[in-house]
Amino acid sequence: MGTRMGIPSVIFLWCFVALQSAPNTDAFAFNKPVTFSQGRKVISISHHLTEASNAKYGASSSSPMQRKMASISSDDDGAAAPTKDKVHSTLISNMYTFTGILSALAWIITAYVALSFHPDPKFADCTLRHNVLTMSQAFAFPLPVAWASFEALRKGTKNNHTLKGRTSRRLNLAVAAASFWLAASSAFPPAFAFGYDLYSFQHKVAASIIHAVTGTFALVLALRSTSVGHILRGLMNSLWNFGPTSGQRNSSLYATGAAGLLYFTIQPIVSPYPLATIPTILGKRLSRPASAFTLLGAVIAYCLKEERNKDDDDDIIIRTTLRRGLAWGTAAHLCLIFMKIIGVDGGGLIFRGRGLWEVYPAMVNVPFAAGVSFAVHAVLCFGALTKEEDEDAAENE
Repeated sequence: MGTRMGIPSVIFLWCFVALQSAPNTDAFAFNKPVTFSQGRKVISISHHLTEASNAKYGASSSSPMQRKMASISSDDDGAAAPTKDKVHSTLISNMYTFTGILSALAWIITAYVALSFHPDPKFADCTLRHNVLTMSQAFAFPLPVAWASFEALRKGTKNNHTLKGRTSRRLNLAVAAASFWLAASSAFPPAFAFGYDLYSFQHKVAASIIHAVTGTFALVLALRSTSVGHILRGLMNSLWNFGPTSGQRNSSLYATGAAGLLYFTIQPIVSPYPLATIPTILGKRLSRPASAFTLLGAVIAYCLKEERNKDDDDDIIIRTTLRRGLAWGTAAHLCLIFMKIIGVDGGGLIFRGRGLWEVYPAMVNVPFAAGVSFAVHAVLCFGALTKEEDEDAAENE
């Protein structure tokens, strides 16, 4: 028994003395390259990993392994740094989530109140099916693009570089403009709904405050890293650069869709009825307020048409979020329009009945504008349903 207990003790003592007397203890540190010697040849593990990575991805490109090793190295170097920036980023991220949820709820309640009945006696006999389809139209495109905008901005708070990037700045400005427009339409409904005043005083106050706070929050973050003059110059440059970006997949589709949605953002604001109901098909009550979400869709499409940074995993993940939101929104919008055209709501081009002409007179009376709107959403849906290169690899890292 004494011999059995003595051998492990001797081995442990020998290892302890060897470690204490080692001339170079840096080899046991995790942030140093581990080397072994074979005669006169020294083997470096980190050197061989880098060579293998370069052989696979090319010496001039940044492979996923290299980006991961660089991220780990930077984390180790900044381990002793204060966590103030991290706490600040977490707070901003939570604020995006909070304001996004409140804005979505405000829009859902507004759409329900405005579209659950029709104030015009001519349409007083509309069925529950019609009201459900109309409310679904108010949710189909606005909610996915709003989610994509807030979620992309929330993911952009992971580091200040991404938060201050062009995509985040454009999204913040778009969210601010859309929120202020929704706040005004909630506070003064008759000016935006052809004279209809369908909301209670409490609803007007609550919805307008929510949208105004959201817009102010987004605007402050947009102005935090730039100036008003720089924003104005950037806006003018963007307006003159709606063309496709060379080398970017589906750039021509996104550029066409962005230009089309920008036009359909302005059309309901400046046009009379029935042209003002295109593209949202929400009648006199919500077509003009819903232009806020058409603007968000236009900005998202513009961001996607721009050339992406292949070496920035965060940028790829943000673009994936925008692409998915645009794909869901355009697909849902097109499906509902198609259902109305074929006659699900009391008759149409396929099902028997006069529903299409009786309950959707605005869309029928402006067939050219309605057709162009359908084509713009179809182009964006086709482009957004296609994944970008390295999308899956970036999400898995």
